[in-house]
Amino acid sequence: MSMRSLDLYAAESQVGTLFDEQPLRFCYAQSWIDDGGLSLAPGLPAEVPMHAGTAVESFFENLLPEGRLREFLEQQRHATTLFGLLDAVGGDTASGFSLQPSGVRPEAARYRQITWDELARSLADGEPTLSSFEGTDARLSLAGAQNKRLLMVKEGIPYLPEGSSPSSHILKPDIRTFDSVWASALNETFCQLLAKELGLGAAEAAYQPETQACLVTRYDRVWDGSRDELRRLHQLDFCQLAGVRSTVKYESDGGPGLAGCRELLKRADAPLADHQRFIRWIFFNLLIGNHDSHAKNLSVLFTAEGPRLAPFYDLMSTNLYSGLARRFAFSLGGENRPGQIGRQQLDACAGELQLQPRYFRQQGLTLADAMPDAVERVSNRLALIARQGTEQTLIERLGRHITSQARRSKTRWAS
Repeated sequence: MSMRSLDLYAAESQVGTLFDEQPLRFCYAQSWIDDGGLSLAPGLPAEVPMHAGTAVESFFENLLPEGRLREFLEQQRHATTLFGLLDAVGGDTASGFSLQPSGVRPEAARYRQITWDELARSLADGEPTLSSFEGTDARLSLAGAQNKRLLMVKEGIPYLPEGSSPSSHILKPDIRTFDSVWASALNETFCQLLAKELGLGAAEAAYQPETQACLVTRYDRVWDGSRDELRRLHQLDFCQLAGVRSTVKYESDGGPGLAGCRELLKRADAPLADHQRFIRWIFFNLLIGNHDSHAKNLSVLFTAEGPRLAPFYDLMSTNLYSGLARRFAFSLGGENRPGQIGRQQLDACAGELQLQPRYFRQQGLTLADAMPDAVERVSNRLALIARQGTEQTLIERLGRHITSQARRSKTRWAS
């Protein structure tokens, strides 16, 4: 029996081949090396033709869904190994690449038109993302523990990608795995819009009322007008940059802490403006109460201008809900209880990040000052499309919650 393999493509160019061995082995295509193609990750330099082991597994494992979606995928596709899962859904991942069966070149993109009402019914039925609803030949993957739909949206009309066709949007419905969590899609939309309002550079998001879901525009896909098609952009989340699996995305599990994340930004040669955005991201998550921020919520996007810290995504006020984590995902100056993070902890954290304490602190205070007015503007905008009482309640309660946290945080950080 011949060894199973998958070919990795960037558009129509073969990057290399992944072999189903223990450990997994990846070989760059000679044509990719000769053309000066980029490396998949720091631990997988293209100058070295063959790689095996941890570096290969951490890069490819981070392309897969997490949690319940991965369990569903294992059952649906009868695949439990990393290679088997990649074979099932590696056609369109959170990267600039597409995995194809050995010897099969990427085919022209094709899509099936659908309506928002049909999507709403599918979501109401609780169908997992990677279900037969999307077609038996769909090979689509997206990391994260939340059910999601990958869509192509053109002129407001949704389409389902078929085969390995790239998607332009991510539809994120309400989280249903926790009884205490309600209207999470509107919560996420609110926080994404809030980050954008404050100039943090967040992914475009909108509330999709028919499906009651957060519709996020993919920043790692751009429209190529000359070819009339979507083009994939390469990105690496911070677990991939660090060369670790998604199971250690939290600092408490051995994943990158804040100092480690800043070091990864430095190694990626991101500009100084991105380091400031990273600092503001830390404070923004503290202010909104997003205690689920972690290394997979940060990515570096490889653009024509060079590596850039990607637009922020997965922003949500988790501490609005009871029963979720009360501690911040990162520690600042040895403290991860947000209510105990004051000036002393911020100054210690600044030292760990090799920053001037006054500069670091001021980033948080400036953001806290701007928060109440920004919250009001976002609340007013979303109130225009909220259709149900629960949606109005979420907007009002979340606005008060974040504004109150911003005022209390400012007092602690300044004293």
